[in-house]
Amino acid sequence: MRQLITGAKTHPLLVFSDFRRLFAGRLVSAVGDRFFAIALSWWVISRGGEESKLHLGLIMAVTFLPMVITGPFLGTLVDRLDRRLCMLWAAAARFVLVGALCLLLYFDSLTLPYLYALCFLLAAFNPLFESAVSGSLADLTDADRLSQAVAVDSSVMQLSGVAGAALGSVLLAAAGVLGAFSLNAASFLLSFVFIFSIKTRLAPHPAGQSADYAGELKAGLRYAASSGALTGLLCFFAAINFFLAPISLIIPMLVKYTLREGVAWLALFELFSALGAVAAALALSCKQHYKNVYGWLFCAGVAMSACFAGLGVTENKAALCGLIFLEGAALAAGNAVAMALFQHTVAPEMKGRFFALLFTVACAVVPLTFALTGLAAGFMKLSTIIFVCGGGGLAVSLALPLLPRIRNEI
Repeated sequence: MRQLITGAKTHPLLVFSDFRRLFAGRLVSAVGDRFFAIALSWWVISRGGEESKLHLGLIMAVTFLPMVITGPFLGTLVDRLDRRLCMLWAAAARFVLVGALCLLLYFDSLTLPYLYALCFLLAAFNPLFESAVSGSLADLTDADRLSQAVAVDSSVMQLSGVAGAALGSVLLAAAGVLGAFSLNAASFLLSFVFIFSIKTRLAPHPAGQSADYAGELKAGLRYAASSGALTGLLCFFAAINFFLAPISLIIPMLVKYTLREGVAWLALFELFSALGAVAAALALSCKQHYKNVYGWLFCAGVAMSACFAGLGVTENKAALCGLIFLEGAALAAGNAVAMALFQHTVAPEMKGRFFALLFTVACAVVPLTFALTGLAAGFMKLSTIIFVCGGGGLAVSLALPLLPRIRNEI
């Protein structure tokens, strides 16, 4: 308790003004993204017919595919360029793309092919933005508060989930899908303003710089491959993502086809997931050190898998809310601890490339697992899919103690 109180007094959001600006820019765009995601999933799944399940799986897969294709290349670019400019370019491009989507919807010209194409392009800028953010945390804070800053940064998605889930159904009812998409476009514009106001110089790290782009790309891959511990963790995150990522598809299907409820219950379940994640992330943002990182990761993986499997056991809505809350908390804790470990152990000149590779590896399996989930939902019981996913995640978590460890933990 004393450590939490001390951590709260020296919280990075209170100490570092530019970190606050980055956090604000991240938060407003993430809130807009949550409105966009809820509206998008409900628009697709409400088009009617069993093909809606397949299209939901495919559209979600499309949003992850660009990360796999462009991630390593953009990560190398981030290490060569000013990271503030990288974030600004990404925010501006996404504002233009969501604006185009709004225009198509306004003129009743939005079709699934257009939606697939625009979602693909939107996602293509995520690795540029996320790698630049991850590579900037150390420069915007200090070594003593870096773990806290990582937890705060990881809480952005969860905090946005609370706002998105709490207001998503209200926004859809009041302004419709077009209103949600328009708010997302406005959030990118506001995010651009916050990031533009950052004063700290986020120039590329001089070590490891050369004129050879291809050589730097290969150096980043060799860096990750040279450490068995880093390679093992990358494989772990890819494997557990394969089994647990489909929860973002399972929840809308559970609401629509099992509970036979409307978008209000989808928003409520999203809210409980976000609340659990926020509770965990904010608690960890006051914690500066971890005694056993791998123990944290093991417990988080087991908890996520067990909660996921539990969704197939009951249709009691209160129980489902509790399971989703705990799953969100475990996910946030695992992410925060893992990212803190990488921030402390990865060489500064390699962070852009490494984090882009991490996002690429973690996301590489997502298009496949989303597509398979969408296909399986056409001929398998939803509870069976849930048990398979939860059981697979548990098996992967139990294998974590067998992996080689990074010697210098936090």
